[in-house]
Amino acid sequence: MKRNGKLLFIYIGNDDVVESKKIISILDYQLMHSSPKLRQLIAEQKKNNRVIGSDKDAKSIIITDDYIYYSTFSTFTLKNREELYATMNQVEKK
Repeated sequence: MKRNGKLLFIYIGNDDVVESKKIISILDYQLMHSSPKLRQLIAEQKKNNRVIGSDKDAKSIIITDDYIYYSTFSTFTLKNREELYATMNQVEKK
């Protein structure tokens, strides 16, 4: 996401930062237990070395254009983080 000529990046934990415009979806990790399609998608992406992070302590799954990330942050925390960055950018405009 580009705001006011600046790219917006979101820290998702585990020393990973993702450009917000590349995020397709942020899902609760618990969906892994009830969604065979999500498990299949992740298995396919693991074969292609496109899954980053460990599912050991994962609370959310971030699907981007290029990769799938496991995050130790909850979906709620990540959503609030994105809203915080958007608000900070609005303040910078003034």
